[in-house]
Amino acid sequence: MRVELLCTGDELVTGLTTDTNSPYLEARLFELGVKVRRVVLVGDVREDITLALREAAARSDMVIVSGGLGPTADDFTAECAATAAGVPLVEDAGTLQFLRERVAKRGRELTPNVARMALVPEGSEVVPNPVGAAPLFILRLGGCRLFFLPGVPREYRALVDGEVLPRVRAELEKRPGRTYRAFRLLRTVGIPESVLDARVAPLAAAHSRVVFGFRTHAPENQLKLMAEAPSQSEADAALAAAEAAARRELGLAVYGSDADTYPEVLGRLLTEARATLALAESCTGGLIAAQLTGVSGASNFLLGGAVVYTEQRKRAWAGVPAELLERHGAVSRPVAVAMAEGIRAACKTTYGLSVTGFAGPTGGTPEDPVGTVYCALAAEGAPTRCERFSIPGDRDLVRLFAASNALELLRERLLTVSAP
Repeated sequence: MRVELLCTGDELVTGLTTDTNSPYLEARLFELGVKVRRVVLVGDVREDITLALREAAARSDMVIVSGGLGPTADDFTAECAATAAGVPLVEDAGTLQFLRERVAKRGRELTPNVARMALVPEGSEVVPNPVGAAPLFILRLGGCRLFFLPGVPREYRALVDGEVLPRVRAELEKRPGRTYRAFRLLRTVGIPESVLDARVAPLAAAHSRVVFGFRTHAPENQLKLMAEAPSQSEADAALAAAEAAARRELGLAVYGSDADTYPEVLGRLLTEARATLALAESCTGGLIAAQLTGVSGASNFLLGGAVVYTEQRKRAWAGVPAELLERHGAVSRPVAVAMAEGIRAACKTTYGLSVTGFAGPTGGTPEDPVGTVYCALAAEGAPTRCERFSIPGDRDLVRLFAASNALELLRERLLTVSAP
């Protein structure tokens, strides 16, 4: 199936807004085995949008269009769709009634600009918007079906998941001699993309029905596996075999799959171990705590923490002895160890995790230049582990990987303790 995405709006072509809708839909379609052929961005120019619609329809079986369906003067995608199809705009009675009721609930009257959202090209299939005002409408142009969605990400995703993807799936199932696909995304940490590619390269030859792909989303690298076969059962079996081989090769570097997130996986490990955690963060400035508290139920395992950005706070909140700071400096192995042990003792937790380093661009020493980070893990009844990392990149990247490396100490410990 030939699928293209068309996104409209001056904000997209001037850099004011980043297109987040297309990556979301691309990923969802890829899970169905459909690889988007082209993504086109078009500014708010009627002639350009109309031409882009005609060109995309001539190349594709399906085009998903986003943006330009609202009530403002620069929202004229429906008008362009009607021009491209050579039909007039007509008022959809159901949408107009919905808009009247919607504004009445807010104590307002329906204004002409809002009522414009009920205008759709004649012959369109109109689908109500479950989380917004402007509806989805579907229009045929030659042999192509075009789906027109609002550009607001929350509305776009609701209509993609609830209306567009089921129709794509149904279309795929009707096609004779179709190829069946199965998809898995393996998420890894602590292994560079080039190393990941080299390690799984021998597997590709042994699993000819599976396409191996890669994606970087710092601090993790992802391995994409897509199996293709004449039946779904064969595709599922081919995928399972390739996934098992990849997991054997990569070992603990694989932390999860598909929709898993690193904080959620770590939260599950802590919960299953009935373990608790306290944090002492210096250069990461609370980044680790922010990641973990994004997990629902984080209070079950994260009892507390401190951003100990100065030496004074390291002494007061993490119990770091003054003589250690004077002798070794704030960015050092002994201080990282003392931070982890001190915060664990202060919070009375199973684990204490610390990070201190030079995030840059200033700071650093000849022995520990910018990018040097020390991470330590203090565990109940075990020696404290401390690792030194040299992280290239700017300040944001150093902080991101510092948080990731610190959490990896904890994940490795949890997996080791729980291993039979």
